[in-house]
Amino acid sequence: MRRLTVIAGAILALAGALPLLTGLAAEPAVGREVEVPLLVGKFAFSPPRISVAAGDRVTFRIRSRDVTHGFAVEGTAIEATVLPGREVRVTVPAERAGKIRYRCSVICGPLHPFMVGEIVVRPNLWPLWAGALALGMGLVASAGVTRSAARADLLGWRPLRWLLTRRPFQFALIAPNLFAFTLIVLAGVVGTATGAANFATIFVWLAWWGLLILLLIPLGGRLWCAMCPIPAPGEWLARGTLVEHREGSVGLGLNWPKPLQNLWPAFGGLFLLVLFGLVITTRPLVTALLLAGFAAVALVTHLVFERRVFCRYLCPVGGLIGVYSMAAPLELRAGDLEVCRRCRGKACFRGGAAYPCPTFQFPGGGLARNTYCLLCTECLKACPYDNVALRLRPFGADLHVARGRRADEAWVALLLLGTALAHSLIKLGPWGWIKSWANFEGGVEFVLYTALFSGAVLAGLPGLHLLGAWLSRTLAGAPHVPLGRLFVEHAYAVIPLSLGAWMAFTLAVVLPNLSYIPRVVSDPFGWGWDLFGTRATTWTWMPLGLMPWAQLALLLVGLWGSVRAARRIVAQTLGDGAAARRGLVPLAALLVAVTWGFVALYFG
Repeated sequence: MRRLTVIAGAILALAGALPLLTGLAAEPAVGREVEVPLLVGKFAFSPPRISVAAGDRVTFRIRSRDVTHGFAVEGTAIEATVLPGREVRVTVPAERAGKIRYRCSVICGPLHPFMVGEIVVRPNLWPLWAGALALGMGLVASAGVTRSAARADLLGWRPLRWLLTRRPFQFALIAPNLFAFTLIVLAGVVGTATGAANFATIFVWLAWWGLLILLLIPLGGRLWCAMCPIPAPGEWLARGTLVEHREGSVGLGLNWPKPLQNLWPAFGGLFLLVLFGLVITTRPLVTALLLAGFAAVALVTHLVFERRVFCRYLCPVGGLIGVYSMAAPLELRAGDLEVCRRCRGKACFRGGAAYPCPTFQFPGGGLARNTYCLLCTECLKACPYDNVALRLRPFGADLHVARGRRADEAWVALLLLGTALAHSLIKLGPWGWIKSWANFEGGVEFVLYTALFSGAVLAGLPGLHLLGAWLSRTLAGAPHVPLGRLFVEHAYAVIPLSLGAWMAFTLAVVLPNLSYIPRVVSDPFGWGWDLFGTRATTWTWMPLGLMPWAQLALLLVGLWGSVRAARRIVAQTLGDGAAARRGLVPLAALLVAVTWGFVALYFG
């Protein structure tokens, strides 16, 4: 049965991959001349989306409704400036089936980076082929055999161990980020209100966010937390020192309320961040106030409560990173558990020659997943036996750990997947009315948007997941397994796909707007400066025509990881054998369907 599944999956994947590859090399078709009147206004094209046949030549007659706009076709040299009161004619050849995206190339207001339009070139079968590829990969992943892999301790390289045990090293990581943080807040408060021309919004939501999602989390897990500047001032003040270890602390040292010792506070903050995401990411002042607010909360909680309460329970970004870090290939654990059992001092947890773990983790016992480990390496500095290992491991290893799965983490995972799809629709889609509603431009519209957004991410996707859990239990013939347990544990399987989806979304936001990064470095406040001669930079690093293929690759890798994790999790919850294989079908089907939803949005 397993062999047949692999063969069927391979055939489906090949059936999808071959047309995708041959479609790229297809000869341009010859069609008709098509004229389309196109109105441009803040912050949409009208019509936002047109459909033509392969081979047609589309001539847009473009007029601006308000201010000066641009018209640029992604992946080509076609570009024009559209002045108010003047018509501009631009011809776009639709040579091959698929989708052509164009965008505004002149800064026109806060939502300028997300002002896009689309030409769908018929017959556009790319979503169908990509869906077949996704289904085939899902089948192969569901039937594959999971093999354990060796884990390499990076601290075996003595220079790295020496570096990580030096206290000035972490300060050296935090200090430049604290400087950048200060500049961000200053630019957001006193700089231009145009997000695309302000250091605050561009540096945070393009440079930092792109680096975080595309590199730091997938490869390093919570590596950013080791250098994050937000909790640093409060921690330094509570410790009474910047670098060296010092006994005692300033502050009340109260216990955080037990009912809130979970990720639910971070879940609430994360939901608000993504709900107001369009406003936050395009308004420099809002970005600055948000970050300053985070720093203030971190400072107060450091002085009132013990250790890093903000990082463990309150930080929305920390909640996101913590959940995704379970898929990362880096872990900090005890080298030998037996050494930890014999250790009486437990300096890594209680403190001593170094500070105790700021998130109450014990490498030799309770630290089974990356979720709460900040990679601050205090345990490495504290352990008198050099029994802490920093290991490279297989991707997604923590998802196979059955012990300690929790509802709060499961809901964060589902929220992240749902909001990745929602933000792809809002920010990357051509529909201006959705952007207008999400931009807080009208009270009634924003209330409707909030209801739709909340319903989709808090009820729609979780409801489908609950249905999938019920079907898994039914097909497996295991009515004795609590449905709530399946809902929670099966949610961990969506984490790789969710991370891949956020990477695909982030790629589509960052790459077309890369040129704004060197611009704001030269002119951080939008005051007309040109400190480094890069204010007029217009390049991008990657041909935008290849971007959908990079997005597809990220989604397929995420799907593969999710189905592999689902296979192990279902076996843990429903038992091995035929029952588990039947129980896997609904969960794998949901993962494939969500993947196809992203594919349809990017290619359809």
